[in-house]
Amino acid sequence: MNRLLHAGMNAGGYSLRRKLAPWLLLAPPILLTAWLKYYLILKAFYMSLFDYDPIHAPGPFVGFDNYARMFSTQYYWDAWNNTFVFLFLTLIMTFLIPILQALFLNELIRWRHVFTTLYIVPALIPSAVNMVIWKWIWHPDYGVANRILLFFGGQPQAWLSDPSFTKFCIIFPGVLGGGLSVLLYLSAIQGISSDIVESSQLDGCVGWKRIRYIILPNIRFLIFIQLVMAVIMTMQLLDTPYMYTSGGPGGASTTMGIYIYNTFQQDFNYGRGSAASIVLLFVIAMMSAIQMKMDRSRRD
Repeated sequence: MNRLLHAGMNAGGYSLRRKLAPWLLLAPPILLTAWLKYYLILKAFYMSLFDYDPIHAPGPFVGFDNYARMFSTQYYWDAWNNTFVFLFLTLIMTFLIPILQALFLNELIRWRHVFTTLYIVPALIPSAVNMVIWKWIWHPDYGVANRILLFFGGQPQAWLSDPSFTKFCIIFPGVLGGGLSVLLYLSAIQGISSDIVESSQLDGCVGWKRIRYIILPNIRFLIFIQLVMAVIMTMQLLDTPYMYTSGGPGGASTTMGIYIYNTFQQDFNYGRGSAASIVLLFVIAMMSAIQMKMDRSRRD
């Protein structure tokens, strides 16, 4: 009886250790993530309710006054307008075009490796160096872009200094530097089972039909992930337009990221900057939720 009782206690202890072991291993990263991510979100919301004074924190309580004042300024809404224009250009030039490039590369046989190398080389250039090169290309006096226009009989443009062209000039380099996305799509396309492709060809599913009914449905998971990431990253866009134009000319390239950065670093208005951050977080979360809901509905 004692042996059975002892064995039962050992088995119970071993079972308890097996249940606790995963939680003990996961506890440090979970706590670290909660501290570095979710605590900061709650802290930002807390700061947005005050006329925050970092020296004598938290400062006077103002409730949602920071939100009301922020919503009443045209500069804030201009930043939102610029952000959505950037999002539209990003989806057209750096999300849709890589899919078309991957479909084109998949049809090649002899020169596929050559073109793949040409696509990936621009992505290897550091972003800061890439921006310096493109600022030189867009330069109104000696830039390559105006040289090309003059060669074809066009008129020189003030590219980055013209509000009509600024957003396009900032996003366009991503078309040539989107080689990683092209390779991801190409790998997904080539990963489609050859049996499925051959069976579709026997059934007469060739050309555009093969792309529409075989290739695109089989890489939809990757397209959806890339779409969600493109939306999230563009809505938070800060470094690229800031390094090109610092948000100019005349605020034409001021995104929500730049607006928040300027509110913190130039205006030293920590309460309003936190309020803008919370609103941006809410908008991104809503857009991501809608995308996931649409994808789930399409799947069903």
